[in-house]
Amino acid sequence: MDFRSVLGITNKRRLALLEKLYYRREGWSSDQLMSELNCSLPILLNDIELINEGHPSFQIVKTKGLYYIVVDKKVSLGNLYADFLNSCPEFQIIEELLYEECESITGLAKKLYLSSSNTQRCLKKIEKALLDAGMELCYRPLRIEGNEGEVRDFYYHFYSERQSAFESTLPKLPTEHYQIMELYVSDFVTENQIHEKYVFQKRQVYNMYVSFWRIKRGHEFPKDQLRTEGINLPQGESYKALAQAVNERLDMELTPAVLRDALWLTFSDSVLFSVPHIKLALTDNSKYQQLFNQHYELVENYNRMLGYRFSRDSKISLAIVLSNDFYMHDPQGKYICFLRKNREAFLKEVSKVYRSGVEKIRILVQRFVHKFQMYQEEDFVLNYMYLLITTEVDSLEWLADQEPMLKILLLSDLSPTEETFLAKQITDNIYGNFRIVNFEKLSGGIPELYRELAKYDCLITTGSSRGLPEDYPVVVIDPFLTSESKRWIQDMISDLGEKKRASRR
Repeated sequence: MDFRSVLGITNKRRLALLEKLYYRREGWSSDQLMSELNCSLPILLNDIELINEGHPSFQIVKTKGLYYIVVDKKVSLGNLYADFLNSCPEFQIIEELLYEECESITGLAKKLYLSSSNTQRCLKKIEKALLDAGMELCYRPLRIEGNEGEVRDFYYHFYSERQSAFESTLPKLPTEHYQIMELYVSDFVTENQIHEKYVFQKRQVYNMYVSFWRIKRGHEFPKDQLRTEGINLPQGESYKALAQAVNERLDMELTPAVLRDALWLTFSDSVLFSVPHIKLALTDNSKYQQLFNQHYELVENYNRMLGYRFSRDSKISLAIVLSNDFYMHDPQGKYICFLRKNREAFLKEVSKVYRSGVEKIRILVQRFVHKFQMYQEEDFVLNYMYLLITTEVDSLEWLADQEPMLKILLLSDLSPTEETFLAKQITDNIYGNFRIVNFEKLSGGIPELYRELAKYDCLITTGSSRGLPEDYPVVVIDPFLTSESKRWIQDMISDLGEKKRASRR
């Protein structure tokens, strides 16, 4: 689930407008946008004007009756989400709930320069969204309660999505203190033979920041879920600097217990990035053992679907990737993000080309989560699909190899070199298991052409489809591929593949 529901109606509509323009670059008419956004023309025009004023990197322009978005090449859609997370009062309130510095709604409203009534409305929406996510909004002081790992991960996603610049920054934290945490995490990674990955180290730093605030306010991670042996805590210069920074900023003593609590991602076995740690978890953590074995079964089924492409080490690595992403979550709960649903957006885009392959993976995942009665919410299913597809970059191509072979006849009046080039373009840009055959003989009239077409599943031609059977699959293209003709060919190949598979069942 996401937290878009806490946005006000206007901000929700403006975000939707920007996303629709971003993901469909061929443009939208005003009638289409009004229908999609369920708003009037004056409201649409006002939204466009205010967006152009407030978001200089995302400009909406109108050309020949269609609206387009022009995005500064220095930014991405993530910067837009960061702008919303920084500027919308609902998310400013969510941030304040971490610090627990406001005893009452009046105090919170005063701190954020909001009216008490508006603050109360925002809190009601936030409370409902938190309940849906398995957390609770509490009062005096205003704060969030729930499963401690999920609350901390919730705030990690909040700060991660809110980052708008290359350099990572966190509020209420001087730059030198951020660098001290970075240095300690770097030493922690080295001392414990953890695989050096930027995203893991950044996640540890963000989680340390959130954890220190949670610990200061009395929210400790359950001690019985944290390792006390097998993982080392650096005690050198980086530790001394971190201890001093924690004392200065939070008035806390940095004991080994507090450090383990702050580094809960590793000490709870939620994220494993080293061979020694993986061996430990598989030896003495029954919860991890069970989840790993379940995920290994999913990987085995996936490998079978791909035509047995994985080595044993590859299967183990993929099972670890899956376990890292799901271990901390409630199997009956929900997968949480704020605004950016990049994995869902990725799958939507991939489905436009690899429709049949993506659908096969969806069915595989749905069977898996149903069998074990866990992680059945749609966002969890999408997350499994995303990880299976992206962990092995050739997986969709391997799936295509398992499809029924299609024979495509290419008929053109191009020179041999041009026709060869066109066939290569089609092969490189279209997903599926097919073979292209160039038409090399005179037709001998319509009857002979019909007999020739019967040997193939479809026709791609640079000529005309006139005179061909109405129900024969054909795509007419220019002597070169365009985005539109690629889409036509892909749709035809996907439809024919599905029909051929269905006929073999």
